[in-house]
Amino acid sequence: MERINLSVHPKDATTKILKTLSSKRAEDVLAKRFGIKGPGRHTLESIGKSYGITRERVRQIEEAGMKALAENNEVQKELQALHPAFRNHLSNHGGVSEEKRYLNSLADEKFHPHVNFILSLGKPVHKAEEDDNHHHRWFVDDETLNKAQTVVSRVVNELDSKKTVVSEDGLATLFSNHAREVFGEPKDEKSVKSYMSIAKSISKNPYNEYGLVSWPDINPRGVRDKAYVVLAKHEKPLHFTEVAKAINKSGWSRRTAHPQTVHNELIKDNRFVLVGRGLYALKQWGYEPGTVKDVLVSVLKQSVRPMSKDEITKKVLEKRMVKENTILLNLQDKKKFKRAGEGYTLV
Repeated sequence: MERINLSVHPKDATTKILKTLSSKRAEDVLAKRFGIKGPGRHTLESIGKSYGITRERVRQIEEAGMKALAENNEVQKELQALHPAFRNHLSNHGGVSEEKRYLNSLADEKFHPHVNFILSLGKPVHKAEEDDNHHHRWFVDDETLNKAQTVVSRVVNELDSKKTVVSEDGLATLFSNHAREVFGEPKDEKSVKSYMSIAKSISKNPYNEYGLVSWPDINPRGVRDKAYVVLAKHEKPLHFTEVAKAINKSGWSRRTAHPQTVHNELIKDNRFVLVGRGLYALKQWGYEPGTVKDVLVSVLKQSVRPMSKDEITKKVLEKRMVKENTILLNLQDKKKFKRAGEGYTLV
């Protein structure tokens, strides 16, 4: 969301507005309540203790101060330099936006308390608190908010039905298609990105793929899920030390994934197959668990005729990353395999 050009800086406006209050205590209370006198917003209780009054009395001072500002013509004139710009800016971005994204477009983060204070006077736009499906968000009116949230719901349902991660462009296309249906008109890129920003249940992984936060390939819970995503992205077997490095590089967690821990976790999960010395692959790629001899038995069981050494070797190498000599050595076990003409079969 690009930064807006304001004729008056929010900090200057806030300073001027607070100075119109006749009570220094009211000025101080409002500044502290909105975090203008940082760090952070002060509680009613903390302000009360500093003045030796009750939290209820602080609340009354705050309420009276806000009412006085709302009725002050000088203040209203100051707000007219900002309120229409704040509302038009949000309207030009679809009428709804995630809170931090919207505030960042109005001023640097250190000035957000000033922006919040100005937005609370006259309420040119409105704020909806965070819930299970949406982040804190600002909106121009209820109808726009409800439609934007319907778009989010539809996209979430479509992702859930497909159960496949998408690129940022792919996600934008989903939002654009559903926004056109819900609003009854096409929405520009700025609006689409604003609707995307409020979706709490959609996130991206380190590979810039988007999906539901409940998906293990978007928000993996442990080493095993992280390793699964790493292997899926590399699309080839990796040594457990390489898997550990990839997990640490991804930035999923500040906790370091140690190679031995990765090895211990993967060997216990049937989604992974040890296909060579420390090399792991995904079972879904067609690799089979067990020893080389177990794989030999499996290969010959699936054949309706004796197989040559070359045929056997080729099939086993599709399921194991071992040397050809290792395969041929295991094939000499006469208790399990026997020669049949030019080929081999099971005993």
